[in-house]
Amino acid sequence: MRGCRTGLVVAVAVLALGGWPRAQSPATAPDYGAAIESYVVGHDVVKAVALLGGVGPDVLGPAARKYLAGAGPSFTAAAAFHLEIAIGVVTLSAKFAEAHLEIGEQVIRNLRPTGRGSAGLSMADAAAFTERWYTAAASTFLMVNDPTRALPYIDRGLQLAPASPELRLMSGIVDELAALAVSPDEAYSSDQRGRILALRTLGFMRARDKFRQLLADEPRFTRARIRLGRALWMLGDNAEALVLLLQAQSEVREPKERYLVAMFLGALYEQQRNVVGARIAYEAALAAAPASQAATVALGHLDVMAGRPDRAQALARTLLSKPPVGDEWWSYKNGGFETAALAWLRYRVWR
Repeated sequence: MRGCRTGLVVAVAVLALGGWPRAQSPATAPDYGAAIESYVVGHDVVKAVALLGGVGPDVLGPAARKYLAGAGPSFTAAAAFHLEIAIGVVTLSAKFAEAHLEIGEQVIRNLRPTGRGSAGLSMADAAAFTERWYTAAASTFLMVNDPTRALPYIDRGLQLAPASPELRLMSGIVDELAALAVSPDEAYSSDQRGRILALRTLGFMRARDKFRQLLADEPRFTRARIRLGRALWMLGDNAEALVLLLQAQSEVREPKERYLVAMFLGALYEQQRNVVGARIAYEAALAAAPASQAATVALGHLDVMAGRPDRAQALARTLLSKPPVGDEWWSYKNGGFETAALAWLRYRVWR
């Protein structure tokens, strides 16, 4: 996840988890307002979390309610602060992350565009903040491949912002992840495998339909085009998948999107036994993400099949000489994290 370095995540997790679940109600409650002010002024999540003294959500929930009932509270900052903590700890404790998001959601309810409790925000600003918050909250769990916990935030976010492209995209992603989670095993009977394959197909069809409708409403939403292209490929509709992926390839600007499109095109070409097209696509993927293990393995496989294991070994040595980085392919498979939503929230809180 860009914008959230590993060291920062670990520091937040250690500080936030240090007193949980053992922390109950301490003799002296933490200065919750000071932590929020530190987050807003210093732009440093670690320092702000340290001011909480390692207490858990059982203490912070009442502290947040008391703070928000006071004079001049920063609703947006409190909501973003608990989101930041959830992002920092989710890989270690999804339950703890969920507890902080629950506190943040209590704050968000005060931002709903009703004119009440909006802390001076206009209805439009409150609605925009709410949409981004739910987007980031849901993707916090998709980031760790936990669609079960992500789905309620997607659904509640869509209730408030039904036109949100990002939330609608994630709704389709959850269906896609559900389809990918269903895999027939040789130990099953033929009837069981048939039912499992039917469930898998149904999941991809639901994702396909959501992505297609989203694209009809948002024709320039390239990420939805990429997702639709892959869903169609998984359903065996290679012709339309190829058209969509080639269109997406002409639109993409960010390296991670160029990488994903190239990887999917390579796999499609390889399935069609178009070795030349597959090689060109995988080479484009490796150019967009030079430290990609998936692209290196894909190219290496083509080399081995072509009788050139020496080239495959050279690629592997080149990869091993680079510092390890996260592969965008795995982020895609999990659903990914909406970094743009978090950046937007920080900008509104920190400016």
